[in-house]
Amino acid sequence: MKLALMPGETVPRPELTELGFSAMQMFWGHGPDGDKDDPTAEAIDALLEEGQIALAAMTLHVDLVGPQGEIAGDVDRLIRCVEKTAALEGRFGENERPILVWHPSGYPEGEDVDDGAVFEGVCSGLARACARAQELGVYIAVEITRAGSVGSAETYLHVKDRVSSSALKVCIDAANFVPDRTPLLRAVRAMASDIIIAHGKDSSFKENGEVADYGPTGSGYLDYPAYIAALRQYAPVPYFVLEYYRSREDLIAARDIVRAAIEA
Repeated sequence: MKLALMPGETVPRPELTELGFSAMQMFWGHGPDGDKDDPTAEAIDALLEEGQIALAAMTLHVDLVGPQGEIAGDVDRLIRCVEKTAALEGRFGENERPILVWHPSGYPEGEDVDDGAVFEGVCSGLARACARAQELGVYIAVEITRAGSVGSAETYLHVKDRVSSSALKVCIDAANFVPDRTPLLRAVRAMASDIIIAHGKDSSFKENGEVADYGPTGSGYLDYPAYIAALRQYAPVPYFVLEYYRSREDLIAARDIVRAAIEA
């Protein structure tokens, strides 16, 4: 399990390998109309070359669903990003295939929400996107998040049963749903065969159980020794990606916590 990180200016890129980072997760333009903001292959290559690092994954934030189910334009955007991710083949380091992380932007809101249609829309949208991903040799990794349309390991497993595609995988970020959704160890065990990349941040909570804040590893309540031990035993991913660091000190502290857990 090698360390990776999200893009930013916290640490000069030429120093990344010296600090122990082997890869970076990068982003396609946000939302259904983000094509104009997508980085070019040349821009991605320049960043990777500057840091002498691999590409851990590409990421897309898009809803896929609204209150009444699938949003066709969002699904089309996901498919376009699958195709753009496939075109980056050869840059993904130790990953088996190119990875596109799908991060649901949020669960639909309003008085007209049809929860059954939301679930059906997630399944139908991912089925369309995964069919294309399977043709191109790309993995679509769902980032489970309590705020999104796939908010627990159980929901992911239901979606997986419906989509039934070898291209559908998981990006696990335990701070996104533990402890108020699927318990940590159970989640890793249940999804072990599908977890292909992992994220590292932390979360703190209000007295009523709602999330108060997300922050860097070590700033909240996530049990990192248990998290890393579970991944090592059940889902030893190629890259563990640190995020939500706000300073060089945050990043180094997070790195050291994860390293210690990996080496324990």
